[in-house]
Amino acid sequence: MKYILIIFIGIQLFASNSETELFNKLFTILFQKNSVNIYTKKYSFLSNNLKIVNSCKKADLVLGELNCSKPKFLLNYYHFKKNKNAIGAFYWRKGRPQLKLRKQILQKYNLFISKNFEDYLE
Repeated sequence: MKYILIIFIGIQLFASNSETELFNKLFTILFQKNSVNIYTKKYSFLSNNLKIVNSCKKADLVLGELNCSKPKFLLNYYHFKKNKNAIGAFYWRKGRPQLKLRKQILQKYNLFISKNFEDYLE
């Protein structure tokens, strides 16, 4: 039982670190800024380049399903499909990470799309 708990905790830490690394790279590229302000309730800390802010007004991006007029990046496939104004989503499906970006909405907000992320555009 101890081994199963250790493996589970290790997987959760790895998933959390890989999400943070992805968000750090993706959001700084999209906004072409060294520091991006994120309005979210899911995370209390992301990275040195991603700053958590406590109001929509101060945010560059909303991470999660929150009521705010800024560009929204979602963490759930079904919310992403339902919300046609979301710039993208990151979620897990069948144990594998999935990233989706909407080209038209990224262009609407004048966000930069690098070659590294072109495969994730729809």
